[in-house]
Amino acid sequence: MLKLFMNSKNNSSQGPWGQWSGSGENKGQKQENPKSKKPQQSKNDLDDFLKKADDFFKKLFSGNNGKNSWNNFSQKPPKSIIGIFILGFIFLWLLTGIFKVDSDENAVVLYFGKFYSIATPGLNYHIPHPFGQVIKKSVTTVNSEEFGFSSSSSKSEKKNFDAESLMLTGDENIVDIEFQIQWQIADIRDFIFNIAEPNQAIRKASEGAMREIIARTPIASALADGKAKIEAEVKDLLQQTLDSYGAGVRIVSVQLHRVDPPSQVIDAFRDVQTAKADKEKEINQAQSYAKDIIPRARGAASQLKEQSEAYAQEVVTNSKGEAERFLSIYNQYVKAKQVTKKRIYLETMEKIYHNNDKIFIDKSAAKSGVMPYFPLNEISSSPKAESK
Repeated sequence: MLKLFMNSKNNSSQGPWGQWSGSGENKGQKQENPKSKKPQQSKNDLDDFLKKADDFFKKLFSGNNGKNSWNNFSQKPPKSIIGIFILGFIFLWLLTGIFKVDSDENAVVLYFGKFYSIATPGLNYHIPHPFGQVIKKSVTTVNSEEFGFSSSSSKSEKKNFDAESLMLTGDENIVDIEFQIQWQIADIRDFIFNIAEPNQAIRKASEGAMREIIARTPIASALADGKAKIEAEVKDLLQQTLDSYGAGVRIVSVQLHRVDPPSQVIDAFRDVQTAKADKEKEINQAQSYAKDIIPRARGAASQLKEQSEAYAQEVVTNSKGEAERFLSIYNQYVKAKQVTKKRIYLETMEKIYHNNDKIFIDKSAAKSGVMPYFPLNEISSSPKAESK
């Protein structure tokens, strides 16, 4: 600024500063040697310089009309500067409305707390706060809720999960269940607006669904081969419950990690189960024996019956044959009694002596010197002959 003032003095021009040489001096007046100036005159020149500088700044900051004073400038900046600052602030404020939505996210845009639109992945814009608001949530992340256990807690921070893990079965037995629910956000608008605390709502609905399904299931099925059925039924019931809430949540899976009797009675329960298993084993063995012995008995009875029928048929047939033979002999006897008697006698004697090893000789034949036939080889080897 001093350089500007000195140039104005050297050019001897008026302008915003007026005359530099002081009041009463003309342009063509001869200038005095600076060395010859008195101290009082130098003081007047400094005062005049300060006065003219004050007039310059007054005209600069007061605008064309010159209504504002230098004292007001220290209290209130010029309108042009304030406008620039305001415009710059508004521009920076509008830039804060640019936001990015990641590929695994969706975002809800709110104006004055009311739903406006859903922003998809990429760069998006909204009117910044306090008029607008953006809520972003991941729609691909699989969230999980654990019941009866906690995979994140350490052994030193083990909690008591009995309140949510102990459940009553359909046959009035108590089981200790550990299970996990996995879920995703299906509709971000419903998820944000319809439920105040999504995690708590999902936990309560999951526990209620599990208790309802376990209350329909016998303990034997829950402990053995009924786990897959329980998981499917809980998933369907839980999804229906959350849909009725309008929660905007999709259930991915339900997993049963452990199903056991309470720890206080687990040993006694295992003894009971062992006894039941032994009972079933004995029953199965008895049924197997019955299935084996009954067919055998039926076969033996059938065989005996058939043999009896065959024997009865044989006896009847033989009786009929004997009766017919007797009738035939009788008819012959009626016709020739002596011949028939002799034939019957000879046939009877033949039957009697057929297998007899003794030889009978008539007395009359013995006197005549008849030598009977002796089978010496058979008599010597026969035990009856030796004994005689």
